[in-house]
Amino acid sequence: MTTYNRAGYILESVESVRSQSYTNWELVIVDDGSTDETEILIAELGDPRIRFHKAGKIGLGIRLKHIGIQLCEGDFIAFIDSDDLWAPDKLNKQVAAMQQYPEAGFSITGGYNFRRLNEPIEFFYKEREGLKYGNIFFSFFRSEASILPPTLIINRHCLQEIQQSIEDSPNSDVEFLLDLAIKFKAVILYESLFYRRIHGDSFSGKNWEKGYEEGVRLIRLYRNRKMLPDKLADDASFRLYINYGESCLKHKNTKLAIRIFFRSWISKPFSIVPLKKMVKALFQ
Repeated sequence: MTTYNRAGYILESVESVRSQSYTNWELVIVDDGSTDETEILIAELGDPRIRFHKAGKIGLGIRLKHIGIQLCEGDFIAFIDSDDLWAPDKLNKQVAAMQQYPEAGFSITGGYNFRRLNEPIEFFYKEREGLKYGNIFFSFFRSEASILPPTLIINRHCLQEIQQSIEDSPNSDVEFLLDLAIKFKAVILYESLFYRRIHGDSFSGKNWEKGYEEGVRLIRLYRNRKMLPDKLADDASFRLYINYGESCLKHKNTKLAIRIFFRSWISKPFSIVPLKKMVKALFQ
């Protein structure tokens, strides 16, 4: 768990770990130089399974995760942000899936966004049950899999590959997961086992534009590496434009939304979807 000034949420996140039906766990909290009461709150829990590591101010999620990985001792490594929640049986179901498919390097799960507890506002997958096993690298670019590290469990034998990915791209939480998907098979559990809190100070809420820029960069990167077929890259770019345009509308930036929808139409001139989106933006 990486954290920075999350005194208002971290105890709920920690409790969702302590409430796991799978009990053989340790929790390493890597603090990014918090100035609030985060450390005091964790110390007051008095739980020997929890270690609080003060990393100083680093400011990059993947580097903080790498510190935590180096401090962990288990056969499997999972991640959770300090304002999000796990379902009580998340670890138990993922560990069981990894044991069922021993060649899998990692597992991800379904989940949903929320503002109020137990009130989902957006699910990550249409499916609510079942699983998928195999190579899922292309699935991320088909919008069939979600790149969310807090849904992730990694087999420890993948650590060397993770280390290489972090050294090659030390600023990207997303790229190291895609690099894992290139090298290892995975298990997707479609059940909603992770709950992402949406609030004014959340990373996803404050960095929605950076998410779009990262998406553009990664599509170009893997396309240039000849790992992503042109047709799939074009389709992924189209969906990215549409989703970013919708985000612009949610944030009341109508002019930018129209420009993005127009860009999506240029990329697929025979699609009527961008035209409908532009009309929607004009009359919103």
